[in-house]
Amino acid sequence: MQTLLGGTGGQYEAVAVDDRGINPVFFVTEDKWNGALRRVESSCSGWGALHGTRNGCTLDTKYLRLRPNQDPPSFTWVTDKGVGKTSAANHFPNSEGIAFHNGKLSFVSKTKKEMFTLDLDEETYEEERTGLKFRGKGSFKGQPDQTLDDLDSNYMYFTEEDGIGVGVYARHDKDGCYSTLFEDNGARKGDETVGTATSPDGTRLYVGFQGSGELFVVERKDKGRF
Repeated sequence: MQTLLGGTGGQYEAVAVDDRGINPVFFVTEDKWNGALRRVESSCSGWGALHGTRNGCTLDTKYLRLRPNQDPPSFTWVTDKGVGKTSAANHFPNSEGIAFHNGKLSFVSKTKKEMFTLDLDEETYEEERTGLKFRGKGSFKGQPDQTLDDLDSNYMYFTEEDGIGVGVYARHDKDGCYSTLFEDNGARKGDETVGTATSPDGTRLYVGFQGSGELFVVERKDKGRF
């Protein structure tokens, strides 16, 4: 069923939710060169938060504006969508994967191959090149696509869009280093990995190859959690 997050429509890619308060706050990326990242706060919880304005439920939609020239770099949420689109075009075009954990919102710019991490409470942010700090075999040189935080919040997982070969990669939260979870070694040129998710107990990771229509279930040798 259609929700109210998208407004009049767009090339939306992914959604994350800040559920620390009584009423949820949603964040939506848009895979477009000037796709504004929107923040949607509902005045109520439950079904009405996204599916209607009955019982007085309202939505407050704002857009991300980065301020990279401040020290430290900061951001604000604005009501003017045009300002949000300009900020996206200048700093984070084609935003895709997005995840929220412990007061921080992380999302990627596919075309810039960068990840932005917003501290929602301090209204500051950090920016890094995805895959730059890499250890072990493989390489994360393609465009970052979807993101997933693990249940223990030690790693963030990334899918990839690349013309040579694709894989799934993990970023360790403590040191920011990336490593390969698995790669296809060029067997699916022009494909992309998509749709990462974990099982309820965290012991299985699911990921799909979009072009070939394959779904993989990945388990650790020690049967531990992802």
